[in-house]
Amino acid sequence: MSKVTAKYQITIPVRVRKELGIVPGTEVEIAKDGRKYVLIVDPIETLRRKWRGKFKGRATTMEYLDEMRGEVD
Repeated sequence: MSKVTAKYQITIPVRVRKELGIVPGTEVEIAKDGRKYVLIVDPIETLRRKWRGKFKGRATTMEYLDEMRGEVD
């Protein structure tokens, strides 16, 4: 069990750090999942996996972004 410090920081137990591959500098996200909060390691990779293949056969990512942003004068 972890304890919250006066600066609202917690220590992630060694077992959990090793299992998740967490090292200093690792970016993590804390997300609400129903009544629980979960620690997500590498949230960018999670987003990539979620969106991977969504635009297959369509415009490139940059073309899509240009379309969404509109023309720049």
